[in-house]
Amino acid sequence: MTDSPAVIDPRDDVLGRSRVTDTPELEAFYAELAGRNAGAFWKRANAIEPWEPETRYRPTLWRYADMRAMCLRALDLVKPEEAGRRVVTLLNDSDAGRENVAVCGWLFSGMQAMRPGEITPAHRHTASAHRFIMEGKGAYTVVDGHHITLGANDYVLTPGGCWHDHGVVAEGEVSICQDGLDIPLMNSL
Repeated sequence: MTDSPAVIDPRDDVLGRSRVTDTPELEAFYAELAGRNAGAFWKRANAIEPWEPETRYRPTLWRYADMRAMCLRALDLVKPEEAGRRVVTLLNDSDAGRENVAVCGWLFSGMQAMRPGEITPAHRHTASAHRFIMEGKGAYTVVDGHHITLGANDYVLTPGGCWHDHGVVAEGEVSICQDGLDIPLMNSL
């Protein structure tokens, strides 16, 4: 059993790149490592650390008008008290994006619409978050007791572990924001 790539990149024939030739003794050693839920890094190093960045993600476009319409439909279809946070998740158009619930790599993104008078319950999570208010008036967030009023084009950061909630004051307007979090990264760690 070998983890070596089928095609060897000639650039790998330099000092510092993995150039180990398997022997029967090494094959036995690999079997022992596998029996202990371990492996030999040098068998995969060149594939894990490629010469150029490689991605499993595809360029994906979400048009605001389309996603805005989906967020507004969610307002009518899902009650906030049922969902906790009524977020339409943006998924990269790739198996990796759908598998990791990621917009790209280790990052999550979603869009959320809230009506005046709505509030998400106070919560906290390991992931750090950022929130960009795309439209509306009267939105706010409270982070560790600090009330921050938000309007269109405002941007707020919520460090991981901080208690926070989001809402729109009763006199406000429907507000739509884009959230970004490093949820996939935190989950992988």
